[in-house]
Amino acid sequence: MPHVHVDELRDAAEARLRESGVRAEDARIIVEHFLTATLWGRTSHGISLRFGYVLRQVADGAGGPVPRIVDDEGHRFVMDAQHGFGYVAAYRTAEALIERARRHGVASAAVRNAGHTGMIGHYADMVARAGVVAVMFANCSPLMAPWGGRRALLGTNPITFAFPAQPDPILVDMATSAISYGELSERADAGETLPGGRALDADGEPTCDPAEALEGALLPFGEHRGGALAVAVQLLAGALTGSPSVPDPGAGYGLLMVGLERGVFAGAQHYDRAVAEFIERYLAVPARPGMEVRLPGSRRYRSRRAAGEEIEISDELAELLGLNNDGERT
Repeated sequence: MPHVHVDELRDAAEARLRESGVRAEDARIIVEHFLTATLWGRTSHGISLRFGYVLRQVADGAGGPVPRIVDDEGHRFVMDAQHGFGYVAAYRTAEALIERARRHGVASAAVRNAGHTGMIGHYADMVARAGVVAVMFANCSPLMAPWGGRRALLGTNPITFAFPAQPDPILVDMATSAISYGELSERADAGETLPGGRALDADGEPTCDPAEALEGALLPFGEHRGGALAVAVQLLAGALTGSPSVPDPGAGYGLLMVGLERGVFAGAQHYDRAVAEFIERYLAVPARPGMEVRLPGSRRYRSRRAAGEEIEISDELAELLGLNNDGERT
């Protein structure tokens, strides 16, 4: 598979989207999201797997609508994605959330009528790097069965927290399903099996075959505990935001964002000292044999630093972008 310099890949991918009719700024936002996922080691949300999906969205008209704020109380606002790109709506909402949280101390935003937003950890990281604590919840179409159930009703329903810290935010970003849908698709493509307790087949029976699971349902992590969290996220991102409680595939997704400026309660200096002290004490805890004590999110940031400036891409993506083995457009 070709290895392409990050800058060359960014330019080629943005150009391909613009050629398809996507606005230049939207293309930049989408491609940066995919590159971040790839460099973080989250290939299930990365450019090789997701770029073709976005081109299909463009063909279906997702590139036309422009997200807009439809209800605005300053510290609280509602963003209507108008069934366009979820990536763009979520990015624009995160930008506005930062500004509102800095102005009011606490801000909240509801996103409705969105398509797939990708990794909400990407937006939480962006907010935290601006000095704002982020809390986010997202839903999607049915992919996961309620604990004890035989068919899908819940989304994978990620929950995310991001705390400003040095050198990188403390990032808690996890699906409430035992495995993400993107990882499931990757395992199916690679012909790999699943660990037990991750999924059901079309008949509602446990399966370790990812191809069967794609026709069935995922299971929540932590059994009934993860299932309960998934219900909470479904309602926070759906009913509370004005989105459907159970959205249709690819549309009507909801996203709830809350931002708290890091000094809102005790001052930024106290926050920074307290977080630095916590990190020092946390990382000083002796590790068990064969294990590592690491902060949530640190694996992603470590992956980014180790990745260098070249990305391995699939042959299919290289063909889509018209790239040769040297990363140049043909």
